[in-house]
Amino acid sequence: MFAFILILMMIIAGSSTVSKPNEFNKEYISKNGIASMKGIFVFLIVLSHAKGYFMDDMGGFLDKAYLNVQNHLGQMVVALFLFYSGYGIMEQIKKREFTYIKSIATKRFPSLLLNYDIAVVLFLILALALKKTITVKQVIFSLIAWDGLGNSSWYIFVTLVLYILTFISFSFIKLIKNKKLYIINIILFTALTALFVYILIKVGKESWWWNTALLFPLGFWYSYFKDIIEKLVMKNDVTYLLAVMGVTVLYVATKYLSTKHGIWYFPYGFMFVAAAVVLTMKVNINSNILNWFGDHIFSIYILQRIPMIIMDHFGLSHSHRYVFVILTFAITCAMAEIYDILFAKLSGKIWKPKQIKS
Repeated sequence: MFAFILILMMIIAGSSTVSKPNEFNKEYISKNGIASMKGIFVFLIVLSHAKGYFMDDMGGFLDKAYLNVQNHLGQMVVALFLFYSGYGIMEQIKKREFTYIKSIATKRFPSLLLNYDIAVVLFLILALALKKTITVKQVIFSLIAWDGLGNSSWYIFVTLVLYILTFISFSFIKLIKNKKLYIINIILFTALTALFVYILIKVGKESWWWNTALLFPLGFWYSYFKDIIEKLVMKNDVTYLLAVMGVTVLYVATKYLSTKHGIWYFPYGFMFVAAAVVLTMKVNINSNILNWFGDHIFSIYILQRIPMIIMDHFGLSHSHRYVFVILTFAITCAMAEIYDILFAKLSGKIWKPKQIKS
């Protein structure tokens, strides 16, 4: 499995450029600038899920090397998705104000739910074709992402709830004339997210349902303080190096403490994000391959299990695991491309852009 990590590392190395002395990557957190970063972690998520089908067969030196990488990352493979999403939403709120908040309820939330439910129907058809036992309750809960039919669901459920909490927290920004007061909304949103995490813990959801959720509001905080942070960190190479050293020390410390007590997983997540942000301030990763993965996050994330389930059903995951992984990537990518094209057409018909009267 480590061979796939090496391939990923070669793609990254071949598409990375380092800024000149006292210069920085100004696109480090722009939509185009983060595409490859997101693509890296989509790639890692597919590997992680594929590994789950033949975990018992792993044991070689390279397998252990891969497992060490995966164990170190843990849930951090989704950390940047949550952070970047939160940051992007806050940036849109600053630009479009209540118009964007309204669009969360009228488009963003229903669009994600519809996109997900279409995929759930595909998994239902697959489950019935493979003659798996499915209950009505399971189907209903799957449609709201509280359960699954073989598909990954927790990330979608958490994202949907975070959309609702965003709408609640910012629904009164019409009354706020000074954008500096948006910090009140962000504090409220962070508090509601923390309450949401607490509820998930209390109802007994596994740790991966909640241990990265606070990285979403972290994106809001970064958007709010971005100008100040950039002035401090990107002033020159000395201030940048000091930031790198500080983040490195805190990253190592929180990572170690997170192995001792679960509560430290939250600050560890913050420092993982901080490390990625600081790195990309100086290093620009721009790969067409990774950009494609980064542009198809949802469809790859949600559809990858379909080829995995089918091939596992016929024993390929154990008899030819490398072929299993390669075919998973190939089939998932083909499905994702087609799926996104079709959903874009459907979405365009449902949420037609408003005509501007001349």
